Amino acid sequence: MNRAFQPIRTQSALLRPFTLTDADAVLALSNEDSLVKWLPSQVYADRAHAVAVLEFLIDQYSSPCDPRLGPYVLAVEDPRTHDAIGHVGFSPLGHEVEIGFAIKESHQGRGVAAEVIAAASRWCFQSYSIDRILAITSSANSAAMRALERSGFEWRGNELMDFQGTLQPVATFALARSTTPGPTQS
Repeated sequence: MNRAFQPIRTQSALLRPFTLTDADAVLALSNEDSLVKWLPSQVYADRAHAVAVLEFLIDQYSSPCDPRLGPYVLAVEDPRTHDAIGHVGFSPLGHEVEIGFAIKESHQGRGVAAEVIAAASRWCFQSYSIDRILAITSSANSAAMRALERSGFEWRGNELMDFQGTLQPVATFALARSTTPGPTQS
């Protein structure tokens, strides 16, 4: 079982638990064009909706505190400004665990996503007895696929499935515990 989460510093980000003070940043991220396009289930109508989602996610840090049983989602913070610039987290997918992520458009194209995916995956493997982590993204989302590959995930194939509320082609990736590189925290 996971103990209290210790923030993880990477070269360009800090992974930490969400707080309710992140509500405005989460709302703004949820309404960016890229999130609306690729993750429409994570678009929030207003601040109250963002706060309700954060309250749920924050509650998951203590119960069940296990990504095999419920979501465990972390804020991605810009360490220079201390602003939340995205999220990375894990959730149950059948009998396995899936990683999900989003990075603010102004921080995309810099390798931040790959960096936080790798760091969060190492933490998940170290904290839980999980043999592999899955990732599923729209087959048309080339940026997400590149970030997954750069963080060590291997493409497993494409399939047609209900994803983000529509039947669409998706790409499936996996990262095995045995192939996970060692820590690169700073």
